[in-house]
Amino acid sequence: MKTSQGLSALRASARLTFAAIAASTFSLPTFAEEHFDTLTVTTNRMPSDNLLAATTVITRADIERSQINDLPTLLSRQPGIDMSFDGGAGKSSDLYMRGTSSGHVLFLVDGVKWHSATLGETSIQNFPVEQIERVEIVRGPRSGIYGSEAIGGVIQIFTRQGQQGIKPYAKVSSGTHNTKQASVGVSGGNESTTYNLSFNHQSTDGIHAREDKNTDHDGYRNKSVSAKINHKLTKDISVGANFLRAESKNDYDGYSISADYHGESVQQVLGANTNWQVNDAWLLSFQLSESRDKSEDFKDHISSSEINTRHRFVNITNTVELNPNHTLNLGLDYENDYVDSSKDYLETSRDNKAVFLSWQGNQDKNSWLVSARHDDNESFGTHNTGTAEWGYWLQENLQITANYGTAFKAPSFNDLYWPDTGSSVGNLSILPEESRSWGLSLNGSAASFDWGINVYKTKIKNLIDWKKVNGKWTPSNVSKAEIKGIEFAVSTNVLGADIAFDASFLQPEDEETGKTLTGRAKRLANLHIDNQWDEWSLGASWKLSGHRYDDESNNNRLGGFGLVDIRASYKVAKDWSLQANVSNLFDKEYQTNDGYNSLDRVAMFTILYQPK
Repeated sequence: MKTSQGLSALRASARLTFAAIAASTFSLPTFAEEHFDTLTVTTNRMPSDNLLAATTVITRADIERSQINDLPTLLSRQPGIDMSFDGGAGKSSDLYMRGTSSGHVLFLVDGVKWHSATLGETSIQNFPVEQIERVEIVRGPRSGIYGSEAIGGVIQIFTRQGQQGIKPYAKVSSGTHNTKQASVGVSGGNESTTYNLSFNHQSTDGIHAREDKNTDHDGYRNKSVSAKINHKLTKDISVGANFLRAESKNDYDGYSISADYHGESVQQVLGANTNWQVNDAWLLSFQLSESRDKSEDFKDHISSSEINTRHRFVNITNTVELNPNHTLNLGLDYENDYVDSSKDYLETSRDNKAVFLSWQGNQDKNSWLVSARHDDNESFGTHNTGTAEWGYWLQENLQITANYGTAFKAPSFNDLYWPDTGSSVGNLSILPEESRSWGLSLNGSAASFDWGINVYKTKIKNLIDWKKVNGKWTPSNVSKAEIKGIEFAVSTNVLGADIAFDASFLQPEDEETGKTLTGRAKRLANLHIDNQWDEWSLGASWKLSGHRYDDESNNNRLGGFGLVDIRASYKVAKDWSLQANVSNLFDKEYQTNDGYNSLDRVAMFTILYQPK
């Protein structure tokens, strides 16, 4: 994981070649490997290493080293992120970024918005880690660039990409709870065309998910395929396409102890992009994409409900380099959400049109990003958001930054259009959730240490909450929240060992009641240590989470916990490695959601073929 620091990096970013920018509308199809390693796209919606927002990058090498095979766990080991799990692999997972909820984080896959239009959030437990090349995490408001949902931040996943030559790769794993995984793929290409094709299958018998239900194990199965191709038509024009499909089956405990419940789901992402370097100062980019989220629940193998959502997206972006120190990004977004369900929704489609403008620049020791966005939504009308960030280099390796941003989250189809079932009904008068955020940061490096401190405050109003009114569950804008926090992170190398530590201290409060927001731990910390000797690599991680409350009255307190993971890898040949890891080494029993068990000690053994 890395974050670019240093005055030289800032000055270099001001002179980014438009060949690098031209290659990455979102999905970074063709720019050179060295740019891919040093630039991020998600933070400013253009390639940059001039990062004024808190940003974390997870590379494929980081994933292989950690030996983590599910996305919720991978994200939970990052600064400022906490997770709540509902009973093991494949079960529902709630993400909290800087104390905001799952619905307040925008997820992108190769630039494509990934969510359920009915739930208003993302089923991250179903995304296969083996299909990931890189993850970029931006903490803090980003609606001024991306629109709805980016209150707490943005997480963008880049699927595996091609490279020159032909390089097949494969992986086979087996472990506790009859957990099995197999993946195979090939990456290849030449100077003008690159491609990647990858298949993955994983399954587990799982654990007993609910402590108060039947004692059978609740298994999970996921199979996926991803493909990506990029091609340079000319030296100034490039095109690309990407595809991902993941199908999963999840056993869970329902209302009846004697009945057999399971869910089947499909997540699919499809996109195409074109980049045209019109002249030395102007890049024109076009993106057309679609994501689908399908879920169907079964009771005793008979379908009880089915919901299919589709999100279509069109983007045109103009990136203009006014001079080496100033870059403008001007674009148009069009989005359409569509719902097809066994439930009779009052509306099944809505459009959102948006225009956005951002200005990134630097002068002497100052750098900044200013953005503004106007959204026009068919359901609730117009919404304006913006972001302002400024940084100043106090010394060559010491930078102070300040930021302010407004953000919003559009009501979901369930909030607005859920049909009257007799026990629940949507609310056509629901308004978008709105937020304002402030932050200060100090980032520096000295000797072998890189470190950063972030202080922030977020105020959210019009929070949507489902409560019983006249005997029916219905949503309303009743709550306000204030979240204050401090993040600290440091990384170094001591005697050849890479060491990274981060800690977060939160105060997430319901302003109406003064109570702590449900599901959030106020104290979080992660420690990672890895070392390599010749063919051997050894590592360990420690995760600490404070207590949390499972109810709005703060009467149901779930205790804090600490987890230790260990891992080892041995390179038996040039391209072959053996890996082994144990998560929750000391078999800690804990709950992050009341009544749902968490994974016990799990050991995994892996054979990996990975040509360099």
